[in-house]
Amino acid sequence: MPKVGSKASRSDTAVEFIKPNSVEARAINAVLLKEVDKARHTAGQVIDAMRAEGYPKFNQAAHTRLWKELDAKDPTKGFGKAGDHKNTWVWFASWLARVRAHCQENASKNVAAV
Repeated sequence: MPKVGSKASRSDTAVEFIKPNSVEARAINAVLLKEVDKARHTAGQVIDAMRAEGYPKFNQAAHTRLWKELDAKDPTKGFGKAGDHKNTWVWFASWLARVRAHCQENASKNVAAV
């Protein structure tokens, strides 16, 4: 059971307050606010992943219908972003999970359609 004590050395957890404009605070902010680039997948990689998971009928047409139906390219939904090259789009793991859920929901239909 966690214990609160009067000294950091006697406690399971210690909280130390530092001044906002100190060197330590700036160092912490630099670490905590560092942006991380998410893993990105092309549409082809998403399709290949679904086929490898046992959904051989999931194809480019099915993928396109699904992202259009769900308006998945809306940046506020967090499924992907514009790619590094002109007119390209890359998908995040959250989209891969959504596509997987779609395939699982429609597995009994034995079709790739949305």
